[in-house]
Amino acid sequence: MRRRALAREIVASTWAARVPSVLIAVVVAAMCFAAIATVGRTAAAAADVANRMEQAGARRMSVIDGGSLGFINARTLAAVRSLSTVENAQALGRPFDATNGIIGSGGTRIPVWPVLGDVTQVGKVVWGRAPGPGEAVVSMEMLQTLNLSAPAGYLTASDDQSQYPIVGAYRAWPTFEDLNAGALITPTGPISGRELRVVVDSVASAPGTVSSVMAILAPPLDAQGLYVDAPTVLAETAGAINAQLSGSGRALLLMILAVGGFFVAAVVLADALVRRRDLGRRRTLGITRSDLVALVAGRAVLTATLGALAGCIAGWSTNQAISSTTPVDFTVGIGVLAVLSAGIAALPPAWYAARMDPVAVMRTP
Repeated sequence: MRRRALAREIVASTWAARVPSVLIAVVVAAMCFAAIATVGRTAAAAADVANRMEQAGARRMSVIDGGSLGFINARTLAAVRSLSTVENAQALGRPFDATNGIIGSGGTRIPVWPVLGDVTQVGKVVWGRAPGPGEAVVSMEMLQTLNLSAPAGYLTASDDQSQYPIVGAYRAWPTFEDLNAGALITPTGPISGRELRVVVDSVASAPGTVSSVMAILAPPLDAQGLYVDAPTVLAETAGAINAQLSGSGRALLLMILAVGGFFVAAVVLADALVRRRDLGRRRTLGITRSDLVALVAGRAVLTATLGALAGCIAGWSTNQAISSTTPVDFTVGIGVLAVLSAGIAALPPAWYAARMDPVAVMRTP
């Protein structure tokens, strides 16, 4: 039988057998709805956990040289930045307190951090300009604290009375939000850093990046005051959570598909037994067994496609209504799996129908 003729026959026989067609469509729609309403929420939760894990703050590594050993410097900072898994790396010098120089020592003290690299990589200058050597920028939150209506004037260090002209105001980038509590300066010459902050490109690459960074810094084995805060534990936790969510979701999805496939097979088998005289007449008229299998299975696939479409739309809309956004690609994947499951489940009954003796079937009253 030609493909076009077979396709027309599948559509015509599906329309003629409305009851089994509706039953298959309902079963597949229920499969899709149940999968999206349960496994879909699990997938959404896993995606949300992954997104939270991949935020810049969760991917930050900090190395503090509390003993002033000098292994954080311009050379090691450049080497760390050259790593392919490093998204951003900045080094901060030892902070000190400063006041508004115009008010004097009686003014409010704020912390000031020297930045070894580019200040604009630590915070966005939103008012004024980036500082040059010996100049400062104040965070927008600290302008009022310093009684400044604009980023102008100068800061005076509380310890050595050094002065730093204020040339701008900034807002810190993610992972540097704590620096909004003070000001930043560009040193006038080479200095050693107290803290190195590294943002890796993903949580998964954190363990390897931590090893590479520590190899570049090469602190002494007996270093005093060395503190390392790395996202390696977070990476392990993220992997374990994703594996657990994926495993439970996969098992539930397989169970839903298996139960739905069983019901589809039962409906197709019952329809084949009820319509065995019609199938036997087709065999006596010359239809091949392979075409008969394709006819029976094709009817199941056609109605399963309609049911999957309805079930996926209903399940996705329900999750949206309860603020549990399900990824569209996951929803489409569920629909495809449901149709494939229905088609595979229809093959054994279809093969059974094709193997029936047409003469014996036609003789059956």
